[in-house]
Amino acid sequence: MGEGHPEIEFRTDVSVELVRSSAQDADVLFAARVSTKGEQSLEDVDADASRSTGLINYLMRDRHGCYDELTEVLTTDGWKRWPDVTGTEWFATLGPDGRIEYQRAEHHIAKSYDGPMVRVRMLHADLLVTPDHRVYAQRRRQPHRERFDLVPARDLLEASHRLSMGGGRWEPETPLTFPSAWFALLGFFIGDGHSRGGTPTFRLRKDREIGYLSEQAAAAGFELTRRGERFYLLADEDFRLFAKKCYDTDGAKIVPREVLGSGVQALHALLDGLWHSDGSVSGTGKRTYSTTSPVLAGQIQEIALKSGRAATVHRHPFDNDPAHLGSKARYRVTLYRARNVMPRVGWMPEVRQRQVSLTRYTGRIYCVTVPNGTLYVRRNGVPAWCGNSPFEHNSMTFYVQAPIFVFREFMRHRMASYNEESGRYRELRPVFYLPGPDRKLVQEGRPGKYEFVDGTPEQHKIVDEATRRACEQAYASYREMLDAGVAREVARIVLPVTIFSSMYVTVNARSLMNFLSLRTKHPESAYPSFPQREIEMVAEKMEAEWARLMPLTHDAFAKNGRVAP
Repeated sequence: MGEGHPEIEFRTDVSVELVRSSAQDADVLFAARVSTKGEQSLEDVDADASRSTGLINYLMRDRHGCYDELTEVLTTDGWKRWPDVTGTEWFATLGPDGRIEYQRAEHHIAKSYDGPMVRVRMLHADLLVTPDHRVYAQRRRQPHRERFDLVPARDLLEASHRLSMGGGRWEPETPLTFPSAWFALLGFFIGDGHSRGGTPTFRLRKDREIGYLSEQAAAAGFELTRRGERFYLLADEDFRLFAKKCYDTDGAKIVPREVLGSGVQALHALLDGLWHSDGSVSGTGKRTYSTTSPVLAGQIQEIALKSGRAATVHRHPFDNDPAHLGSKARYRVTLYRARNVMPRVGWMPEVRQRQVSLTRYTGRIYCVTVPNGTLYVRRNGVPAWCGNSPFEHNSMTFYVQAPIFVFREFMRHRMASYNEESGRYRELRPVFYLPGPDRKLVQEGRPGKYEFVDGTPEQHKIVDEATRRACEQAYASYREMLDAGVAREVARIVLPVTIFSSMYVTVNARSLMNFLSLRTKHPESAYPSFPQREIEMVAEKMEAEWARLMPLTHDAFAKNGRVAP
């Protein structure tokens, strides 16, 4: 190594340091006891958790709230019935800062159940969930104390609440950048147009519709021609391309997926165009939209959510209405303004008995766990925000030093927040991972169930010498480029993935349990895992710190077969 440059260091271990935490066994207890004690659960914040090991074990084993099989959940693929969910989807969630985000599931649940369920049934609310399932609700309190929290569904039986049909802040990462009139025209096309021959065409009779089409075409800079009742939109190539995407495989109208990822202003314009085609507004301001496409109806519901509103979808069978062409069932979408998306449930005791009840359920129940702990679901077309597990009311931040290939495995788990040091902005230190003498080197068995056995002295020698030689040569090339004035982000391309990096990992207990179940090999695991040894070394150190913070929860995790709740 050149003069003034640090010497190359080889390490056979990894480092994990707990730098910050707000996690103790009592966090699980008070989060769970809110279901039966309400505000008195605050007494359990600093309670002696050792007196409640039975409750923690019960929570670990049976306390993940679930939905019935008729409930649907919103994903990037649209609405899905729970029996059709695989757990690999991206789910709509509500973050702690109020942002709507799509996240991958950490845990997928589908199991048989025979027991009580909480039934919420009214015009603006429809839920059927296990009693301890958390719903996003606001308990009726004094105005200065009102807030939305995740509360057990059984609480709705005892006190008045508001539910949330929508809300949240939508901030897409890569929205389409067309003007508002472009989106309004596309919405109007979905309702009243077709693109046979490649030119968006409309057949219109009503002056209201003709005037709207003419106004938006002019605003978008498109020419509009007319032949009798037919209107031809001479749009640009982008619009014509998206018009062709407005059909599914059965020829039914849909909103292209890229359009659903647009910004709020664009989505407002899209809704405006839809409503000027097949929508209506009552004298009281109630807005409804009719379509024969269940997919389109669900997409309008998704658009309503992202634009700060909420919508319900109700199916209306064919009823020989002369104003309705064809014999397909219709789906009526009712749009609610932001101030009307928080329905009151059980506001008076006598009303509560009709709106909320316990009912017996026998069948399959379902759920997934996501990092934000919330999901957007609907039942019989009525949406609501709901939540997940009491093991998420805590936080731990670890500082991890490990080779880069470990971090790439780490970030396959979307169960934590990560901040890693950057080779673009700082010179990487010459610290490299070298397998130690106890590292098993020879792989045997079939994929997914490999066993590793000790290598021979000759194999250990070649691993040691080849690794040292490659790292030394790579770092010398890295330094050569830096000394020549090459940018760090370019020079780093020659470095191997065995070089050390560091990152902060912030995680809650439930997500950490999921990580440990997959990244440690343990004889007591209900579902055996076969992790790479280096990431297992990190997982073991994180588990040791967590066990010190939450010994009772850790013990329940071990007794439950190391399966996350």
